[in-house]
Amino acid sequence: MNILVDAQPLLGPATGIARYVKSIGELMQEDPHIQATFWINRLVKSIHLDAGWPVHNNRYPYKLIRRFMKPNLLYDLPVDAFARTKYDLFHGTNFTIQPIRKRCSVVSIHDLAFLRNPNTTSAKIYAHHSKWVPYSAQRAERVIAISEQTKEDIVELLHIPESKVDVIHLAADKKFKPVPSEAVRDTICKYNLPESYFLFVGTLEPRKNLLGLLQSFNQLKKTFHSEAKLVIVGAKGWKFDPIFQYVQEHGLQQEICFTGFIADEDLPAIYTGALAFVFPSWYEGFGIPLLEAMGCGVPVIASNASSIPEVVGDNGILLPPDAFEEWADAMRQFEIDSRHRDSYIEKSLERATRFGWEQTYEKTKSTYRKALGGNR
Repeated sequence: MNILVDAQPLLGPATGIARYVKSIGELMQEDPHIQATFWINRLVKSIHLDAGWPVHNNRYPYKLIRRFMKPNLLYDLPVDAFARTKYDLFHGTNFTIQPIRKRCSVVSIHDLAFLRNPNTTSAKIYAHHSKWVPYSAQRAERVIAISEQTKEDIVELLHIPESKVDVIHLAADKKFKPVPSEAVRDTICKYNLPESYFLFVGTLEPRKNLLGLLQSFNQLKKTFHSEAKLVIVGAKGWKFDPIFQYVQEHGLQQEICFTGFIADEDLPAIYTGALAFVFPSWYEGFGIPLLEAMGCGVPVIASNASSIPEVVGDNGILLPPDAFEEWADAMRQFEIDSRHRDSYIEKSLERATRFGWEQTYEKTKSTYRKALGGNR
């Protein structure tokens, strides 16, 4: 099979979608039965795109075209944006497909937060996704949903037949495994982190419910006089000012550490050193940080919303995202009860073994075959 892969996510920060593209791309490069070309739309400046990957770099003004054209007009034009590239199928890895007249396509849809929770989505993303995601799902031969929850949303909100949607779970990189204590100490010193801490990893944006986490953590401090700190790893997204305002207003400046973005090579040690991983998100299409934490043997406290129970299963503590007292109680238990914490370390490690990029890739190839009529 000749596959043209949308590699645009690799040009930006190392988000979950970028990790998805990088992981299946690496496996494609090792597969003798797949000839993959990776499409980008500007000069390669990203460390995420390996030098040996075959790249199709065209610079057609797709953002400008999308801004002013309706989807039905663009996709009905007698134009193939990649006419000079040999391929059987285009894989839109990031919610949408490109104009590829009379060519086969698959689109990966990671979540429908812009429809399910529009108040947690920026106006820019809402305007783009609400215009192009439904049409891409309709035009593609197959749709990949990264969780059963996302599939349900696609069927309900985009009115796509259930039989057209394949659920293919994501995974965590193999580097996310328990790190020796000495390496943990070195990394904690490198970033000047506290010895005892709860950990959140993700973008600072409304959907992640960091205000709720701060309220739970404040409750932990007030009720139990906890000595643990809260470490928040992740880049600023949008509408993050209320997070810092809450910290200031409640005098938590010495209790909370905002690290900003941290490189992948240091994350396993930071995960491993945590008392527990806390993930109170309102909505997730999947939630790769959950598997990263569990792979490192870290107990998980997470919200019981959207796809999160599908990822965590019975191997973590699942709570309503706004049950602040329950979150404080759960955090306290992991702080003071080592036997309780040890039992959830084992549960996390066991759960992480159920997910792998090799499984994701094999199921993705199966979707390609379905899209091409099953004859490849």
